[in-house]
Amino acid sequence: MPSRPRPAGLVVAVVDPATLLARDVRAVLSERGFPVSKLLLFHTGGHEGLFTDDDEEASYVSPLEPDALSTSKIAFFCGRAADTARFLETRTDDGCLAVDLSGLRAGGAFARPSRPSALDPLPDGNLLLTYDPVAAVLGDAVGAVARLSKVTAATAAIDRPASELGKAALDELFHQAISLAQFRPVPKEIFETQSAFNTFFPADTAEFEERIARDFTALAGGLPLTLLSARAGVFHGHLLRVEARTEGVAPPAEAVRAALRETEGFEETDPESLAGPVESAGRDETLVLFVASSGNSVRLGLAADHLRRTGAVMAVRLAEQAVAERGLLPDA
Repeated sequence: MPSRPRPAGLVVAVVDPATLLARDVRAVLSERGFPVSKLLLFHTGGHEGLFTDDDEEASYVSPLEPDALSTSKIAFFCGRAADTARFLETRTDDGCLAVDLSGLRAGGAFARPSRPSALDPLPDGNLLLTYDPVAAVLGDAVGAVARLSKVTAATAAIDRPASELGKAALDELFHQAISLAQFRPVPKEIFETQSAFNTFFPADTAEFEERIARDFTALAGGLPLTLLSARAGVFHGHLLRVEARTEGVAPPAEAVRAALRETEGFEETDPESLAGPVESAGRDETLVLFVASSGNSVRLGLAADHLRRTGAVMAVRLAEQAVAERGLLPDA
């Protein structure tokens, strides 16, 4: 009896699979039906293999040696930027397309998925860098206004949630809230201060704002961004308040709402509801909470669940585009 043909697929690698970002990447690969014939797991923590829990099963994670990606077609880097940079210094010419989500800002070409109407090809090379997802959301929101009227400047205020720091931060925030309710000292290993029921400015505030402003300007064709951010005492949900200043009279709020509805990744809430970051929990879309227009100013209120997942979706879409453009799966 002839054997069944093996389903078409690619060998895909995920680097540092224990991170929340890597888990989001793997979930998105599954949800979008990305053609994975074999999934390889690697870690940047040393030269020994290790086992990790994976859906209640133990999975083997190999050390990321210089030639580790030689059998993979696409790899997603989901750990720390410093660890990724160290690997790239010794990486062999393996022919694998690496999509970086670790935060590298040099060494490859920045890319974002092409919109169906644009059909912009990916840059050449075997390392694609991704823009910070916060900057991508801001760029899309201001871009929607710019399609209606020329935007001359933009300002954004961002509340950053605990989920941005991973599961350990979520656990600490939970224990802080419980400790405060019981009048006990709060743990401060991750936040270094009381985050529960509080807002503060972490040590990386300047670095975060510089990265977002730089990526936004690149995405928005040179448009400057003034940014104010803080760490809010919430578990999930970035809250973004944006002002776009136009060259002439600002477009009416309803026109801006319509432009956002036509932009992939946004979903409008009932204008009369008092929705906020809580309503964005577990959703991929950025919620449009508030739109106002007066004079030469458009003001937006946006909420998005942990934008880590937004970055994962963008990375998988880049891989999908690479498969189509580079003929990585000719038999599909």
